Amino acid sequence: MKRCVYSVIDEGERIRQLLEEQGYEFLQGDGKTIEEEKLARCDALIPGKCYVTEEVLQKAPRLQIVSKFGVGVDKIDIPACTRHNVWVSNTALTNYIAVAEHTIALMLAAAKKLYPVSCALHKQQPDWDRAKSYSSIELNGKTLSVIGLGNIGRRVASLAHAFDMKIVGYDPYADSRKAPAYITLAATLEDALAEADFVTLHVAGGESVRNMIDASKLAMMKREAILINTTRGFVVNEADLIDALSNHVIAGAALDVFETEPVREANPLLLMDNVIATPHNAANTPDARLRSQEQCVRNILCAMNGERPPFALNNPERGQKDA
Repeated sequence: MKRCVYSVIDEGERIRQLLEEQGYEFLQGDGKTIEEEKLARCDALIPGKCYVTEEVLQKAPRLQIVSKFGVGVDKIDIPACTRHNVWVSNTALTNYIAVAEHTIALMLAAAKKLYPVSCALHKQQPDWDRAKSYSSIELNGKTLSVIGLGNIGRRVASLAHAFDMKIVGYDPYADSRKAPAYITLAATLEDALAEADFVTLHVAGGESVRNMIDASKLAMMKREAILINTTRGFVVNEADLIDALSNHVIAGAALDVFETEPVREANPLLLMDNVIATPHNAANTPDARLRSQEQCVRNILCAMNGERPPFALNNPERGQKDA
C-alpha cells in the first residue's frame, strides 16, 4: 500500500512533485475543511489553516505526522498529537527573512506616511497639497523595541540597527549572553513599551500571549509611538487598538495580521489614515515559499522513515500507533 499525504489546501506544486518522486500518493483537499475520507487514508497531514483536534486525530488511524506549512501551530493540539503518537512539525527558519523584511517595510511605510500620501495622489485629480501636508519620521536615532527575540525578532533588530536605531529587546526566554551587543535587553515588557518610538511584535503564538497588548499596555507607549504586528492578530486586542488610535493614545499602527481573517467588512482599522495594513502575506515570497515547501516534505519523509523530523515540536512515543 502506498503511503499517502493529504494537504488540505494547495501549498504549492513543489510539495506534490517531491512526494510523488518518492512514491507517495498525494491527496489535494478542497482548501476549506478536513475531509474525513481523505483523513482516514493519510499517513501525513498538511493541515493548512484547519484545526487539528482530538476529534480529528481519532478519525486518522494511519496518521504519523502533522506537517505544518509555516510556523504558527496554535490551531494544532500538540499534546493530543503526542498522545496519539503523531509528530508535529513546522517549517521554521524558512520564512524569517521575508517576515523580517516585511516588518521593516511596514515600519518605513508608517514612519513616512506612505499610505495617506499615496492615496492623496492616486486620484483622477491628485491632491498635491494634501499629500505634501503629511510630515514623516526619521528612523535614525529612534528607539525600536523588539518584543520576542526569536529568528524573526533578531533579524528585524539587525536590519533596524543599520538605520542607526537604538534597539531594545524584550524576551523572558532569551539568553542575554547570546544577544548582540547592539540590543539592550529590557527587564520587563512595560519597560520596553515605555521607551519605544516603534514597537514590533514577534512572540510565539499561543493562548499565553492572547491580548498581550491591550488598553493598559497601549497606554504605556509614547503618544508618538507606532505599533507593528506581523506575528498573530490575537496578540493585540483589536478593539483596544482601535480606541487607542482613535483617541491618539499612540500615533499609528502597521499590521499584517488581524483578530479575524479574512478581515471583516468595514473594519475600522482599514478606514484610518494612521494605519497601514497588509493581508497576512509577510512570508509570501517565492524564495520563502520554496524553502517552506521543501522543508514541509523533508519533515514528512523523516517521520515516515522512523527519524525525528528536523523541525519537530513534540516527542511522541514511537511505539504502537493508537487505534
